Amino acid sequence: MMVGLLSSETITLPSYQLVRRQRILDAAKLLLRANDYESIQIRDVASEANVALGTLYRYFSSKEHLYAYVVYDWAVPFSARDESWALNLNTTQRITQRLRMALAAFEKQPNFYKAIIVLRSTSDLEVSALMQRLGEVLEKPIRADFSMLDPEEAADITAMVWCVLMDLVARLASGDKTMVEANRILDRFVAMIGLRLEQLEAGRA
Repeated sequence: MMVGLLSSETITLPSYQLVRRQRILDAAKLLLRANDYESIQIRDVASEANVALGTLYRYFSSKEHLYAYVVYDWAVPFSARDESWALNLNTTQRITQRLRMALAAFEKQPNFYKAIIVLRSTSDLEVSALMQRLGEVLEKPIRADFSMLDPEEAADITAMVWCVLMDLVARLASGDKTMVEANRILDRFVAMIGLRLEQLEAGRA
């Protein structure tokens, strides 16, 4: 089920069209689990969903448009996961665990992250808006971890965390880094954030 951002056009679709649209998304998602984004043809999705190609284009104007919704549909539930694991951790420990979990998810489903990397560079305005919204939703828990900072600094550091994570995902995808190396880099980066938090706590003491 699509979570979060929906166009007004989608909201007004009759129920049978919403079911068909979701079937297309599920078919596209299934193909992405087994294939690189670049190798998937839009006709493959139509065939997997058992709809005519023209029918698919009534719901999604392009492959980019379709897969922006696919990765959004796949990724957003991660932000709603049970947070009980974080209750007894300090800020740096929570950030470290979040980033390690994200890399572990990449290891399980690399094609989804590769698609996100490609789609973030789109020139399609609707796709770009959806990818920006996806980033905001996924960044929200991280920003909450920095609630002791002023809002601007919390937003800036969250953006840095996201940039480092996505860069490491890209390096993993290209084979430039191993998972062990990526986790080591994340740990060093979070340690630097910890120094800033210690500075803040010292100033308040």
